Amino acid sequence: MAHEHHVATTKIAGFIGLGAGVIAALISFITKSPNTSVILGAIAAGIGIVCLWMSRKNIDDMQLATAGLFMAVVSLVIGLWMIYS
Repeated sequence: MAHEHHVATTKIAGFIGLGAGVIAALISFITKSPNTSVILGAIAAGIGIVCLWMSRKNIDDMQLATAGLFMAVVSLVIGLWMIYS
């Protein structure tokens, strides 16, 4: 029974990390405020790191969290690009 709970927890963590990264990247493409992009990207990166750690037992779920972390970094880069250009 504990194994089923563990699998569900890692899968949820993977999807949460992916969702946070995708939402941050989407908003950073839509918004005209670089501060919003940087703040949302940093929050999504923090969530992504926590979710990556939580899903470390299952490689598929870890890939989802890694994709979310990548999208969070994209959001950060977009925000920083808008600030410095």
